[in-house]
Amino acid sequence: MREPNASYLDSCATYVPAEFQHDFDIAECALDDQLEQLQRQYASAIRAASRARFELEMLERAGDVQYYLVAQAKRQRSAAETRCERLTRAIDALEERLENE
Repeated sequence: MREPNASYLDSCATYVPAEFQHDFDIAECALDDQLEQLQRQYASAIRAASRARFELEMLERAGDVQYYLVAQAKRQRSAAETRCERLTRAIDALEERLENE
């Protein structure tokens, strides 16, 4: 069952009572800190992906490398690229959230 005041609460979603303003400021700072942490993780992930691509290229150029080493390098590259993509999506979502507040 829907609460009778739900529509009122929905329409006042951007209103912040003065006594809670400090809590919202802290929450915004926490979001900024989280964004900064995600950006650091992304920078690290980009370096790892670049290193994984380079290592894979080197292994593929060498003709005497066993297949399982090349396969493992491909999995590492794929995992690093997937992590970068996930971090990019998380950063974009958090930036959008910060812009909308």
